[in-house]
Amino acid sequence: MAGCGTYVISVRGFVAPFQIGVYAHERGRRQRLRIDVRLVVERGRPRFLDDVATVLSYEGLVLALEKLADGPHTQLLECLADRIGDLCLADQRVVEAEVSIEKPNVLPQIDSAGVTITYRRDDAVQAAPGALP
Repeated sequence: MAGCGTYVISVRGFVAPFQIGVYAHERGRRQRLRIDVRLVVERGRPRFLDDVATVLSYEGLVLALEKLADGPHTQLLECLADRIGDLCLADQRVVEAEVSIEKPNVLPQIDSAGVTITYRRDDAVQAAPGALP
Protein backbone atom coordinates (compact mmCIF):
# COMPACT_ATOMS: atom_id res chain seq x y z
CA MET A 1 0.00 0.00 0.00
CA ALA A 2 1.90 3.06 -1.23
CA GLY A 3 1.51 6.57 0.12
CA CYS A 4 1.12 5.66 3.80
CA GLY A 5 3.85 8.05 4.93
CA THR A 6 7.09 7.41 6.77
CA TYR A 7 8.40 6.81 10.25
CA VAL A 8 11.81 7.31 11.85
CA ILE A 9 14.02 4.74 13.52
CA SER A 10 17.04 6.01 15.41
CA VAL A 11 19.97 4.41 17.15
CA ARG A 12 21.90 6.87 19.31
CA GLY A 13 25.13 6.37 21.13
CA PHE A 14 26.32 3.07 19.67
CA VAL A 15 29.88 2.80 21.00
CA ALA A 16 32.43 0.22 19.89
CA PRO A 17 36.13 -0.06 19.11
CA PHE A 18 36.95 0.16 15.39
CA GLN A 19 40.18 -0.11 13.43
CA ILE A 20 40.25 3.42 12.03
CA GLY A 21 42.65 6.23 11.24
CA VAL A 22 45.07 7.62 8.69
CA TYR A 23 48.20 7.81 10.84
CA ALA A 24 50.74 5.04 11.40
CA HIS A 25 50.17 5.11 15.18
CA GLU A 26 46.47 4.35 14.55
CA ARG A 27 47.14 1.13 12.66
CA GLY A 28 47.02 -2.17 14.49
CA ARG A 29 44.90 -0.83 17.31
CA ARG A 30 41.24 -0.08 17.84
CA GLN A 31 39.75 3.30 18.66
CA ARG A 32 36.41 3.92 20.28
CA LEU A 33 33.80 5.50 17.99
CA ARG A 34 30.34 6.81 18.80
CA ILE A 35 27.75 6.30 16.05
CA ASP A 36 24.24 7.69 15.66
CA VAL A 37 21.97 6.56 12.83
CA ARG A 38 18.59 8.03 11.89
CA LEU A 39 16.51 6.19 9.27
CA VAL A 40 13.41 7.48 7.50
CA VAL A 41 11.40 4.39 6.62
CA GLU A 42 8.38 4.01 4.33
CA ARG A 43 5.25 2.77 6.05
CA GLY A 44 3.71 -0.23 4.37
CA ARG A 45 0.24 0.34 5.80
CA PRO A 46 -1.74 3.18 7.37
CA ARG A 47 -1.53 1.69 10.91
CA PHE A 48 1.13 -0.46 12.52
CA LEU A 49 0.46 -4.08 13.38
CA ASP A 50 1.74 -5.10 16.80
CA ASP A 51 4.28 -7.42 15.18
CA VAL A 52 8.04 -6.74 14.96
CA ALA A 53 8.19 -8.62 11.65
CA THR A 54 6.21 -5.79 10.01
CA VAL A 55 8.67 -2.98 10.86
CA LEU A 56 12.35 -2.31 10.36
CA SER A 57 13.96 -3.37 13.64
CA TYR A 58 16.59 -1.22 15.32
CA GLU A 59 18.08 -4.44 16.70
CA GLY A 60 19.08 -5.44 13.16
CA LEU A 61 20.82 -2.09 12.74
CA VAL A 62 22.76 -2.58 15.98
CA LEU A 63 23.82 -6.08 14.90
CA ALA A 64 25.01 -4.69 11.55
CA LEU A 65 27.06 -1.99 13.33
CA GLU A 66 28.64 -4.64 15.57
CA LYS A 67 29.63 -6.61 12.48
CA LEU A 68 31.23 -3.51 10.93
CA ALA A 69 33.15 -2.89 14.16
CA ASP A 70 34.78 -6.30 13.72
CA GLY A 71 35.78 -5.46 10.13
CA PRO A 72 39.08 -4.43 8.58
CA HIS A 73 40.92 -1.13 9.05
CA THR A 74 39.30 1.94 7.52
CA GLN A 75 41.24 5.18 7.14
CA LEU A 76 38.45 7.75 7.04
CA LEU A 77 35.31 8.27 9.09
CA GLU A 78 33.64 9.32 5.84
CA CYS A 79 34.30 5.89 4.28
CA LEU A 80 32.90 4.11 7.32
CA ALA A 81 29.82 6.36 7.13
CA ASP A 82 29.45 5.41 3.45
CA ARG A 83 29.45 1.72 4.38
CA ILE A 84 26.78 2.30 7.01
CA GLY A 85 24.71 4.45 4.63
CA ASP A 86 24.90 1.84 1.86
CA LEU A 87 23.94 -0.90 4.30
CA CYS A 88 20.89 1.08 5.43
CA LEU A 89 19.76 1.95 1.89
CA ALA A 90 20.05 -1.70 0.86
CA ASP A 91 16.73 -2.16 2.67
CA GLN A 92 14.19 -0.89 0.13
CA ARG A 93 11.97 0.53 2.89
CA VAL A 94 14.64 3.06 3.89
CA VAL A 95 14.29 6.34 1.97
CA GLU A 96 16.89 8.32 3.93
CA ALA A 97 19.71 7.54 6.34
CA GLU A 98 21.64 10.07 8.41
CA VAL A 99 24.89 8.71 9.82
CA SER A 100 26.95 10.55 12.45
CA ILE A 101 30.29 9.21 13.64
CA GLU A 102 32.42 10.76 16.36
CA LYS A 103 35.95 9.92 17.37
CA PRO A 104 36.19 10.97 21.04
CA ASN A 105 39.39 12.34 22.59
CA VAL A 106 41.19 12.43 19.24
CA LEU A 107 42.91 15.73 20.18
CA PRO A 108 43.46 17.09 23.68
CA GLN A 109 41.79 20.41 22.84
CA ILE A 110 38.40 18.92 21.88
CA ASP A 111 35.87 16.40 23.15
CA SER A 112 35.51 14.71 19.77
CA ALA A 113 35.76 15.12 16.00
CA GLY A 114 33.38 13.60 13.53
CA VAL A 115 31.19 13.64 10.45
CA THR A 116 27.48 13.62 9.72
CA ILE A 117 26.37 12.49 6.26
CA THR A 118 22.86 12.12 4.85
CA TYR A 119 22.12 9.43 2.27
CA ARG A 120 18.92 9.44 0.20
CA ARG A 121 17.51 6.67 -1.92
CA ASP A 122 17.25 9.08 -4.89
CA ASP A 123 20.97 9.86 -4.57
CA ALA A 124 22.15 6.28 -4.06
CA VAL A 125 24.95 5.35 -6.44
CA GLN A 126 24.91 1.64 -5.77
CA ALA A 127 23.19 -0.71 -3.38
CA ALA A 128 25.10 -2.54 -0.70
CA PRO A 129 25.23 -6.32 -1.03
CA GLY A 130 22.84 -7.01 1.86
CA ALA A 131 20.02 -5.33 3.72
CA LEU A 132 19.71 -4.95 7.45
CA PRO A 133 18.91 -8.18 9.26
